[in-house]
Amino acid sequence: MTQVRFFQVSLSLPLALWAVGLITVSLLSGHDNEAFRQNLYHGHHIFLPYLIFAAVVWKLVNNKTYGRLMFMAFAVPLLWGCFFTLWYVAATYVVEGVTQKWFVLLIMAFWAAVVGYLCEAIPLYILSKFRTKFKALDQPANANAK
Repeated sequence: MTQVRFFQVSLSLPLALWAVGLITVSLLSGHDNEAFRQNLYHGHHIFLPYLIFAAVVWKLVNNKTYGRLMFMAFAVPLLWGCFFTLWYVAATYVVEGVTQKWFVLLIMAFWAAVVGYLCEAIPLYILSKFRTKFKALDQPANANAK
């Protein structure tokens, strides 16, 4: 697996964490199937924009060097916070005809970025710790000719 592919696959970590959390909470709290389906349905407010965002980031990081990946690991949670807030503003304006107050939007952007950094911390650690274990794309083309 290359560094780029690992970074791209790590974009699915928030979805996996959400699924595990949803199943765990549903099993531990003894909710019925209707509550589980309701929680699953309400997740689309966050994970539909996340899937769109992750697809764009997947395409952007394709064939990037290790240095660019490290920069993207820093920038992606900030971009996610901004993207999610703008998505939420557009969605609430379309549905309700009004938007939230600015301080609420700033709080949402802050927490979306914090959650993004928490979800990115594990892949970032693995990518930096095992940098030499991955097949790097930034090796010279003549390295195998020697």
